[in-house]
Amino acid sequence: MIKLKFLILTVVLTLVVGTAFFAVLSQSLGLKPNPSSYQHQKQAQSSPKSKFDVQPEKELETPETVIAESSTKDLSEDLTEANVSNDITPQEHAIKVLKVPFTSQAPLADWNMPYQEACEEASMIMVAEFLQGNNRMRIPIEEADNLILELVAWEAKHGYKVDLTAQEVASVLMERYGIQAEAVPYNAAMIREELKAGRPVIIPAAGRLLGNPYFTPPGPLYHMLVIKGYEVDEFITNDPGTRRGENYRYTESVLSYAVHDWNGGEVESGEQLMIIIKKV
Repeated sequence: MIKLKFLILTVVLTLVVGTAFFAVLSQSLGLKPNPSSYQHQKQAQSSPKSKFDVQPEKELETPETVIAESSTKDLSEDLTEANVSNDITPQEHAIKVLKVPFTSQAPLADWNMPYQEACEEASMIMVAEFLQGNNRMRIPIEEADNLILELVAWEAKHGYKVDLTAQEVASVLMERYGIQAEAVPYNAAMIREELKAGRPVIIPAAGRLLGNPYFTPPGPLYHMLVIKGYEVDEFITNDPGTRRGENYRYTESVLSYAVHDWNGGEVESGEQLMIIIKKV
């Protein structure tokens, strides 16, 4: 019994001494046990690896970011030459101008009567000269003055008043120059067709609605001018109401608003008419 106790005591002492010796040896060698190393190793073995273990987590994209990136990509792709449709062609640049000679209604810059009211006469003279084959850019001043005075005198002799309606202008063209003309409802598309066929068009207008900056303010109550061409949405005119009226341009929208017949002086409520050439 005594021997058994001695043996047990010897084993215990051996373990204590051995443990103490191992601790001293570990400290002297700088070894430091890591109590959590086993736990970390176990977690690494038990947990499957994800993509976020090998690279930083990407910031989540908001819907706005996704849309912006997508839109930018689509735009850059659309602008490449390969994606430009060959079916798209530029709008046709339509232009037509007749060589209608120009004169002001006051060739000598005298705006007293009868020149002040001679826009109808000047318009008819320009059209008649063109249809008679006169392709000069301008009617010489003295010649134009004589033509206007002669026509004013002829009208007075045949019972026409100072201001002529669209229908009266058509009548004068026939009676004085043998030009068959007709007053018809104003139509911009029809004007283009007339010009394509080589026929200028005369229009009556409420002069103050034309907005021509060269008119003496407030502009003429009643006016008449010649349309001799067009380019896109503009009509090219010979406007006798100003010495700067050669090739003067009015937009289609302006004319659609300003075209009105004499209507006894109530011009702005007058019928929208134009004078076309039927036959020379």
